[in-house]
Amino acid sequence: MGSSSKKKKEKQKDFAKPKLRVGKTKPKADNHTSTSFKSKAVVVGHQSLNAAAPTAQTQLKHNLTLLNHHSHTTRRDSLAHIASVLSSSQSAGPPLPFSVILPALAPLILDTAAPVRTQLLTLLTNLTKPKDLRQDAIIPADAVRMHTPRFLLYIHSAMTHISADIRADSTNFLALLLNVVGEEAVRGAKGWGKTLKCWMVLLGWESAKSGAGVRTSTIEFSDPGKNKKASQQHLSVLKQFLTIGMLVAEEPVSNLDIGRNDLLRPHQYTELYLLPRTSNIYAHLSLFATSVAVENVNEEDAEGSAEDCDSRKRIMKNVFEGNIRAGLLARIQEGGEVGRQAGGVLKILDKALNTTDMEA
Repeated sequence: MGSSSKKKKEKQKDFAKPKLRVGKTKPKADNHTSTSFKSKAVVVGHQSLNAAAPTAQTQLKHNLTLLNHHSHTTRRDSLAHIASVLSSSQSAGPPLPFSVILPALAPLILDTAAPVRTQLLTLLTNLTKPKDLRQDAIIPADAVRMHTPRFLLYIHSAMTHISADIRADSTNFLALLLNVVGEEAVRGAKGWGKTLKCWMVLLGWESAKSGAGVRTSTIEFSDPGKNKKASQQHLSVLKQFLTIGMLVAEEPVSNLDIGRNDLLRPHQYTELYLLPRTSNIYAHLSLFATSVAVENVNEEDAEGSAEDCDSRKRIMKNVFEGNIRAGLLARIQEGGEVGRQAGGVLKILDKALNTTDMEA
């Protein structure tokens, strides 16, 4: 009898609710673990104080992979770190070859975040420009020249992009490329004909010659002031583009690259056997490219050879001059700073093609 009542009391004790009183501490649970102790040391498994810090090459590789990160802040910070690494290692050379670094930077021309594009433009501007006459640029022009087609590919995509902000920044990168590599940026079908096609789309001059498609706003921002600023930037870069493409003076001839008139015994075919002044001089023959049917003669002319100044002038006159001239005249009629910029571009066009437009 006593044992059964004892068991009953023990069972009831499990379901008894303790009475909480003011000033009394709450009773601790049966499975309570005390954490009041203090440890003098923390031991981490597989920790070694002798491990070497990551090298500059490893850090640069890591930051190049972070350029594809989903966070635009991470991409921007990675660009800043890449700039600091290249600046600090100028004397010893870059930790990685520029053939690895530059192709990874080019896609950021199309980045959707404006801070990333601004950081990229700052990086390329600072590192491709020599600090003084005694010190070369951190990224040499020859390294950029090797990757000119890749940069042009993303610049063309930016000039025809659906985003107005990316289109507005596209000519900043084109101006940078023109400043660094010069005539190399306008050589070939991709550098001249393709870029001029993108100019027509960017400025809204695809059908300007017929008078049916001249748009007054190049970027179509909601803010008129932003539109005007972008228009001025585009026309300024267009003037630089046409000047380098059709008016740049020939470089001085070296002792090994001479014309037939300078030889002791000139021959009419002497120049054919001299070293060429440009690279890939037979690109216009498309020897290793798949032939594609062309719809009209203008398209075929636009994709022709543009290795020399005369070829670029021919493409301009046969394909693009009408639309560019009509678009510039429409901008001149607007007046203001945009009209003044358009007038400067028209003077360059007339000087290059040796023509004078009476309406200008």
